[in-house]
This record gives sequence, structure tokens and C-alpha cells, in this order.
Amino acid sequence: MTRVAHALPVTDPGSPTPAPAEVAPSTTPPSALIRTFPSVNPSADDVPQPSTTSGTAPDPGGSGAPAAEPRRPRAKAGARERRRQETRERIVDAAAELFAERGFDAVSVMEIARRAGVVEKTVFNHFPVKEGLVFDADPPMRAALLDAVRRRPAGESVSAAAGSFVVSVVGLLGSPEAADGVARMAKVIRGSRTLLVREREILGEITDALAALIADETDARSGQLEPWLAAHAVLGLYASLLELARDRVLAGVTGEPLAAELRRRGQRGLSLLQFGLAGYAKRR
Repeated sequence: MTRVAHALPVTDPGSPTPAPAEVAPSTTPPSALIRTFPSVNPSADDVPQPSTTSGTAPDPGGSGAPAAEPRRPRAKAGARERRRQETRERIVDAAAELFAERGFDAVSVMEIARRAGVVEKTVFNHFPVKEGLVFDADPPMRAALLDAVRRRPAGESVSAAAGSFVVSVVGLLGSPEAADGVARMAKVIRGSRTLLVREREILGEITDALAALIADETDARSGQLEPWLAAHAVLGLYASLLELARDRVLAGVTGEPLAAELRRRGQRGLSLLQFGLAGYAKRR
């Protein structure tokens, strides 16, 4: 499972309510655990475009002739990276299978290495801590959420931008393609105190990052509570919807019924946030 870039929610400044973010489904293989914090695919704006002088390099002598490209080293580097990625995916798939079979705490790194066909040191080279096999060290949710806030139009509050993004992203967990992964993820995480603690830590880190962004935008004084209250409210909505999605999937509810419920509950929660925070931290 690779880390993925994110589509950023785009809102229409002329619209009275924030438009939901359009997020493409993750391409994570079904055999792998779906991360707690959903990954989304990059938008066209985020993909680097090829240069019109692709395949040439500046001539240091000033003759204007293109310098030869070092193709062989690049090919070797590309093959090496592919092998590294294939090894990483084997490790993640092996861990996902073992965690689903016996639970996170009952599985050793040595067992994961054996099933993946690598030595234990290779597992640690890719994942310095065992929890990294379930949680991204830098969750995709963090960067995407902060970008949604930074890109909100003038006049829109931080709770509207961040809350709308959260509702849109969590709605993806209702897709039939995600159901199996969400169910396995819920069982694994809820069956391990270590993972529950780590998940709370990650939520706290994202909350801190959002609060720091809000404080910077509003020139909040040290110790001022408003940025932290706003950030906690948004991440509280996210955590609540995530747990609801897990409960429903484990109960056998998936597809459009679950997606509709998540959107409905999310919009109700967002309205509650807006009632108290609608006038705070509007974009100037």
C-alpha cells in the first residue's frame, strides 16, 4: 500500500453552502488493510506536467545543444524502486492476512516476515514500528484536510470548509468496494489496545495541525482557545462518523444505504458545528 496524493475539495464562491469534495476512490488492493484515514487520488492540478524540453538538459557550454540523458542509471533506479515497492506490498499484504486471522497483538514481526518471504530486518526497514503496518506515519487525511482549509473561498468559515471535506471523505467508506476492508480494519483496531491508543494519537496530531493553521490565519494569541475548540470540533465530527461507519459495516450495512446514512448524519453534525462556529475564522 503506497501513500497517495489527494484531490482537494473545490468550493464555488457563489454557492451559499460548501460544495462536497469530489474524492476519487482509493486504488488500494483489496487484500490490504484500508487505512483508518481514507486515501484519495491526485487531482489533475496536483500531477506534475512534463516539460516541453523533456528528455534534454541545459548545455553548460551555452551552445544550445541538448546534453545526453543518463538513461541507464535512471532505468536501474526505476527497477530498484519497483522491487522495493513490490516487497513493501508483500509485507503489508502478509500483515493484513495475519492480523485478520489472529489479531494485531498476537502476530510477531518475524511471522509477518516469514509469510512475506523476507527477513525480519527487511520488515523493519520499511516499517520501523509494527503499528506502521496499519497506520500511515503521516496520514493522507492530514494534508488533504489542511489544504481544504487553505483553499476555502473568501467568506467561508474554517468549520464549513473542514467539515464539508470530512463528510465527503467519510462518505467513501460506504462504497461496496471499501466494505470488506473497513470491516477487517475495524476488527483489527478494536481488538488491540496498542492500535486504539495510536489511532487517538494520530487524531490528536491532526487536531493540533489544524488548530495551528487556524491560529496562524487568525493571528491568535498564545493560549487563545478558539483555534483549538474549532479544530477539536471538526476532528470530533470525523471520529464520530468513522466509528459509525465501522459499526454499520460490521452489522452488514454497506453500499448506498450506508453512504446515505453517513452523508445524512454528517450534514446534521456539520449543521451543528455551523450554528456555533459559522462566524469564526472566515476567509478574508
